Amino acid sequence: MRIYNYKIILLIKRLLLAMALFTIARLFFFIYNIGLYSDIEFPDLIWIFISGLRFDLSVICYFNLLFILFHVVPIGKLFETKGIRLFLKIYFIVINGMLLFVNLSDSIYFHFVQKRSTADIYKLIFVSSDIFTLLPGFARDYWFIGIILLIIVVLTWIIYPKISLKKIRELRLVKYEKKKIVRPVYVYSLMIVLIGLTVIGARGGLQFKPLSIIDASKHVKASHMPLVLNTVFTCMTTYNQEYLGELKYFSDDQAGSLYPVIHKFENDNREFLNKNIVVLLLESFSKEYVGSLNNYNGFTPFLDSLSKHSMVIRNAYSNGLRSIDAIPAIVTGIPSLMDDPFITSVYNTNKVRSLVDILNEKGYYTSFFHGGTNGTMNFDGFAGYAGFTDYYGRTEYNNDNDYDGHWGIFDEPFLQYFAQKLNSFPEPFFAFEFTLSSHYPYRLPDEHIDNFPEGTMKIHKVVRYTDYALKQFFKTASTMPWYNNTLFIILADHPAQSVIPSIKNDIVDDKNNLSKSLLSYYKNTSGRYAIPMMFFSPGDTLFKSDYFETTQQTDLFPTILEYLNYNEPFLAYGNSLFDKNRNRIAVQFVNGLYQITSGEYSLIFDGRQSVSLFNNTSDPGHKQNLISRNSVVADSLENTMKAILQQYTTRMVNNDMLISQ
Repeated sequence: MRIYNYKIILLIKRLLLAMALFTIARLFFFIYNIGLYSDIEFPDLIWIFISGLRFDLSVICYFNLLFILFHVVPIGKLFETKGIRLFLKIYFIVINGMLLFVNLSDSIYFHFVQKRSTADIYKLIFVSSDIFTLLPGFARDYWFIGIILLIIVVLTWIIYPKISLKKIRELRLVKYEKKKIVRPVYVYSLMIVLIGLTVIGARGGLQFKPLSIIDASKHVKASHMPLVLNTVFTCMTTYNQEYLGELKYFSDDQAGSLYPVIHKFENDNREFLNKNIVVLLLESFSKEYVGSLNNYNGFTPFLDSLSKHSMVIRNAYSNGLRSIDAIPAIVTGIPSLMDDPFITSVYNTNKVRSLVDILNEKGYYTSFFHGGTNGTMNFDGFAGYAGFTDYYGRTEYNNDNDYDGHWGIFDEPFLQYFAQKLNSFPEPFFAFEFTLSSHYPYRLPDEHIDNFPEGTMKIHKVVRYTDYALKQFFKTASTMPWYNNTLFIILADHPAQSVIPSIKNDIVDDKNNLSKSLLSYYKNTSGRYAIPMMFFSPGDTLFKSDYFETTQQTDLFPTILEYLNYNEPFLAYGNSLFDKNRNRIAVQFVNGLYQITSGEYSLIFDGRQSVSLFNNTSDPGHKQNLISRNSVVADSLENTMKAILQQYTTRMVNNDMLISQ
């Protein structure tokens, strides 16, 4: 019995070492992304780390199960042999070293997408070959991850609790006073208890359902959930959870009444406009980069100047934090309210009637432009699925002298190519251009290396460059015959990093001043989705006044169709900006929770009940949860979110995305 007890104590020490590795990874995650978490006070940080232990233990129990069994199952002197001891040590180091590497690596990736990776990350890797192009750059720029991992692994190898054969020999010499029959009963009873505890640890406790991502919201507010979680857990718990479950909160008629997704505009007496539509989707442009949207000197002087002649959407939000979420939201009006992006989900073969399909029917020539290597993120495949007539990428550009060495063609030359191709298209046309230079690894063309200063973050220089490329595009486009008959819509696919890594004072740099309240806002769960959006149409007075209502990417689909005087029914999960009777909201899927923002308020809903309600204006740091103090707003937003989810899940699961004409 004493030898068995010694083995269990040894196991506990070893598992505590594994827990320490996860805590180190969480500490690195916090330090590397401190710009997003600088509002956390020390007592709250301690609580976050304590809360995270439950999620760490779940992963450790799953991945170290064989290791644990070798300790708790009585195998006699076999446990003491050199071969088994070496096997267990290597097993422990390799398995937990891999788990550590995943968490450390995702700390870097989180800096770009601001969400813990889930199982869909592996789909994105296999969908696109870009990972093989970018890997050398990542290894070069983030070499320190390998060094940190190596140091921790070596230290773990050194301090790994070893079995003491001398101690075991001493325990064998001790005579037991109790009867021999007691020993196996004790050992096997304890073994069963320990295996049971391992199972409980793996499932995260004795609660009705196994531990899930949503459970993190019970410990901290939604914006701090990534700190409580670990990446292995989020990937593990979302693996094979590809299919949505139908949610039912109301009758179908009631859900449709609370938030209509079927649209039909009363334009029967108006002639279809046949105006050219050009969408310019900007890679990783945060609202906070645009000076005119924040009353400070930003990083987009051209967009700032264009805003004076445009309808600027002052409160625009992306529906996701990935490029692969933005394009379907704009083109099909469908947000990604699930872990998988719509493009790579099991529902990507659902029949939809996209904006492109409708414009094709109206005689438009439709085209999708992206300077990236053909096949990147399967954009070319989705372009075909959405109905675009032609796709233009790096292959069609056919001049690798302008290749950035990573993603594709630099923005300036590709936007010039875009302008020239537009000049060759028959009117009316719908063209969708997605830029790429404002992205890691933030490379500039050689001739512009000294022209665009880096600012406080590396991305600022490429934001300035893309802004300059847009200026050159409009300079060229303005000389072309189709220019005055075109509506240009400029928006971002998603925000990127915050302006500065931490809030020390109000000074961003010598020329930029951004208030603490705005910086706090861009770090909360709602502000992290804030993007620039503007409508520019030369000579059209409709797009001269700014728009202050809440707007999301899915609103573009119905807005464009109402502007063009379209009068047939269609389905979209957004609302036209011209329809003053519809809900002005933005929705996202945030760390396993659903967020809805409307006006000053944002609400987090876990699928069953509302978790938090914050006022983004008076409380940009999201420190005061108003869920119990403002039930009227909370109930209204919750019902709207429920109506959206019910229709979204039901229609997605049943492939019911088409409207009978």
